[in-house]
Amino acid sequence: MTRSVHVVAASLFCPAGIGTGGLGPARPGVVPDFDPIASGVSRKHLKTMTRAVQLGVAAVHAALANAPGWQDFPPERRGLFVGASPQSGDAEDLVPALAAAGGDPERFARDGLPLIPPLWLVKGLSNNVLGYASAQHDLRGDNGNWCDERLGGANAIAQAVHAVAEGRVDIAIAGGADALVGAESVVGGPCGEGAAFVVLVAGGPEARGIHAGAPSEFGVEADFGELGAAAIPVAWVRAWLRGGAVNVGGIRQDG
Repeated sequence: MTRSVHVVAASLFCPAGIGTGGLGPARPGVVPDFDPIASGVSRKHLKTMTRAVQLGVAAVHAALANAPGWQDFPPERRGLFVGASPQSGDAEDLVPALAAAGGDPERFARDGLPLIPPLWLVKGLSNNVLGYASAQHDLRGDNGNWCDERLGGANAIAQAVHAVAEGRVDIAIAGGADALVGAESVVGGPCGEGAAFVVLVAGGPEARGIHAGAPSEFGVEADFGELGAAAIPVAWVRAWLRGGAVNVGGIRQDG
């Protein structure tokens, strides 16, 4: 027997703003006024996080902060489901090595590689949001990480719904994060950054219905540029905060 599922809280970081500020006028670019430390990211971990990871960890923290009583669920019954794109380390970390090489591969191997920070590769691991956020909030239950570009965030939410409905967890945090500002030449158009997560719990008869539906980006990328794995979660949460009925990853949630 499956259980009904409903959303009790959400977080939103997008180029329009943070929280309900993210419902404001749309434009491509960075999340305005984003301060990772003030948003719940551990200062000691900043050097091993890309911008996308910082946004994702902050969004998980904000979603849980909006869900009073989430700590009442045993850690083994708390799940985390994340959509994220494979990320390289910060490009700035490579500048000294490239300068030392002067375009010569042999010089790069000899003189350049020692100048690359040893944690450069670690910063780009695709499951960093999952790892940091689950450790920070003691989320020991069923979990997953999806690296399939725009569908990553949608798949994360859909799988979280199934995990709660099937009783594998009693609470699930799900969404996606990405930061593509600076990749315009690769993407071939405007880029943005963002993260959005929802908190799902098993509900009683009064829970809002969830029905089959087709994934939709709700035109969010036309508003904010390419958002990668964050696109559908950002669109979903924006629509949910407005009280609308939305479809994502095969799941429909009536606002």
